[in-house]
Amino acid sequence: MNVYIRINSLAKKNHQNKRIMKEESDIIFNFPSRISEYSSIIVGIGGGASRIVDQMRKRCFLDVGLYAFGMNRKEMNELSLYNKYLIGQEGLGSGKNRFLAEYECNNSLPVIENILKNKLITVFVVCLGGGTGEGCIRSFLGKAKEMQSRAIILVATIPHSSEGKEKRKNALGLLKALEPMVDGLHIVDYDDFQCNTFTELFQKADRKIIQFTDAFVGMVLRYCLISFDFNDLRAFLECPTPSKNINFFTLTGSVDFLRSELLEEWCKKLPAKYSSVDDVAMIIFAIEFTDWLDDSEEATELMNVINDFMQQISAGTEVKWGIYRDETIPSHQYRINIFTKCKKQ
Repeated sequence: MNVYIRINSLAKKNHQNKRIMKEESDIIFNFPSRISEYSSIIVGIGGGASRIVDQMRKRCFLDVGLYAFGMNRKEMNELSLYNKYLIGQEGLGSGKNRFLAEYECNNSLPVIENILKNKLITVFVVCLGGGTGEGCIRSFLGKAKEMQSRAIILVATIPHSSEGKEKRKNALGLLKALEPMVDGLHIVDYDDFQCNTFTELFQKADRKIIQFTDAFVGMVLRYCLISFDFNDLRAFLECPTPSKNINFFTLTGSVDFLRSELLEEWCKKLPAKYSSVDDVAMIIFAIEFTDWLDDSEEATELMNVINDFMQQISAGTEVKWGIYRDETIPSHQYRINIFTKCKKQ
């Protein structure tokens, strides 16, 4: 059975409704069994973002809570997540009205406070262009800062050009306004994907968001063989660059595949603003494997590839790295997740 918590608007027109709402609120906001002491959380805001977070259930770590907030009752009911919350009382969606969404979200702050309190890493996922995401994200970010989340990451999608220039312009303007409220920002632009259908487009974008979020949070919450921890992540986020934007790409394959991809102009996999490796201010790369690394010839070859890769990085670039085990990777395959920050805007 689908379960969700309804967050009602507190604006009532008469005394009787206020009394009823007060009694109902005592029930709605009293849900200690639903709030576990997760060290970190991932929150989807709006129908599209909530659907993406719902897909993270198969990969999420035990210490990470997954939450979804939306205004459309039907969309929320379709989610498999346990922690899902309906903003407002109508359940008909925002109607692309970000001001309505913002108003209803502000009436939901008691619930949001309980979820965001004292978190190590808080990741917000939002699909810009919709009313709920654009209307609510500012309130969520402000409350996360107030509740002392130690690292606030915003993962946002930019509308496709086919949705109109004005919508894209508004989304980019909102991101610029939100950037001072976050510690890190990862942008997924639908225009960057070459697809034949919108279904394929959304699937590719969803997959990239899930890969980034899983890899980024996992660097801290998984056991690392060389002691990469939150302080290393914090140093990356605080690296002084013109933008808080985090660029990311991932490679999975054999040692020979990684050698061909990493040692031949790997910088071309980064956004166009990186004209060369000299534009990389800081880089983190996380190596993942399923077989224990030992003294085998294959392990030696892998370390040689990593060493050659590091030799390409400019002397002025700060480097951090980690090694993790992931049993979902096929045998004799390796994954390398690369995060960078750029010296340019």
